Amino acid sequence: MIEGKAGFRGGNRPHLLYVRSTRSYNIDRMGGLVPQDWRYSAHDIYDLQTADLSDVDVLFVSGMHDQIFMKSIERKLTDYLAAGGHFLINGHIIIPWLPCLSTFKAVSPRPFTNWMVRPAEPGAYFGRMDFETFHRHEGILGQYARGYTDAPAGAQKLCLIGGSTPNGAIDEGPVDWVWRMPGGGKVFVHNGDHIEQFCSDPRHQPNLFHDILYALVFSHEPEGDAGNAAGALDGAS
Repeated sequence: MIEGKAGFRGGNRPHLLYVRSTRSYNIDRMGGLVPQDWRYSAHDIYDLQTADLSDVDVLFVSGMHDQIFMKSIERKLTDYLAAGGHFLINGHIIIPWLPCLSTFKAVSPRPFTNWMVRPAEPGAYFGRMDFETFHRHEGILGQYARGYTDAPAGAQKLCLIGGSTPNGAIDEGPVDWVWRMPGGGKVFVHNGDHIEQFCSDPRHQPNLFHDILYALVFSHEPEGDAGNAAGALDGAS
């Protein structure tokens, strides 16, 4: 149990804020997926413009979020990160709304093994996962993710996707990565819709969603890159 430990923005236990969007998966179930020793709350995405984030430890962004709106409040979100808040971001980024984000790159589905997720530096985030099975949806590949984004300098590349292309080139990149802003919080990116639907039933162990949340708040992975942090702050509008 973590009750009573110091150092959380949300008080004596971590606070996860779920950013709801109209088409969010698990919109009514998310509270039951969060660890029971955490504090949970939810806001409509457009409430972020005026919401007080000072007591939020992890801002969970669903795969269906409005990227145009998130870009419009980039300075507020970057300030939250610089102050020690963490992000768990799902989805295909088309409009990078944090300076450390980049646009989504789809990988070729041929051969089918390109959609097999492979470990890079899984660390505390994916270290307990069986990479043969955890990312399959009822045994099917491609539901977890079908592409990647380039990770910023200093990021820890957790999982890889991709491989050979029809023209013989290799197209491979990090489907999951985490980056730390030195002196600030972390950004965890899953380049798919809903990471919480994979190996995250609260009745079972290992639990991917719980492992990611605990690693964000408690682990020292990754160490980060000071130069990239300065650029991230300067680039926010």
